[in-house]
Amino acid sequence: MKKFLSLSWLPLAPDFGLLALRVAVSFLMIRYHGWGKLTGWADESLRLPNLFSLAGAQKEFHTFPNYIGLGSELSYVLVTWCETFGSMAIMAGLFARLHSLGLFTTMTVAWIFHHHLKLTGPGSGELPFSWAFVYLLLFLAGPGKYSLDARLGLARAGRTSAAKA
Repeated sequence: MKKFLSLSWLPLAPDFGLLALRVAVSFLMIRYHGWGKLTGWADESLRLPNLFSLAGAQKEFHTFPNYIGLGSELSYVLVTWCETFGSMAIMAGLFARLHSLGLFTTMTVAWIFHHHLKLTGPGSGELPFSWAFVYLLLFLAGPGKYSLDARLGLARAGRTSAAKA
C-alpha cells in the first residue's frame, strides 16, 4: 500500500516533464501575451490577437509602460521579444535558460510595478507571480534532454548527484 500511495511504481520522467512544461507554458505565453503585443488585439476583452499585423507595435511602441527606466521603446521590444520569440525558443529548448531568465524578470517586474505586489482582488498579480516561478524553475532546471540546447551541446554537461539519485 505504501508503494502504491507513494507512486514509486511509476517511473520518473523529469526530462519529459520539462518538455511538457516548456511547450504548454510557451504556448500560453505566446497566445495570451506576446502575440497580441506584437500584432495588436482584434478583441482585447476576449484576449483575441490579430493573426498577422503590426498594429500592436504601432500602438504600444511609444506608449508601453516604462517601469524600470529603460524607456518605453526598449521596454516594449524586450517584453515583446521575451513573450513571443523567447517563448518560441523555450518551446524548442533553444537558449532556454537565457529566455527563461528574461521571462522571470519580465513577470517579476509586471507583478511588482504593474500589479503592485497584490495577489488577490481586482487587478491582482497572481498570474505574473505564478508565471515568474515557472520561469525560475525552467531557468534553474534547464530545458532537459528533449531540447535543442541538449542536441546542440549547449545544455549543462551533467546533473548534480541529487538529480542522479
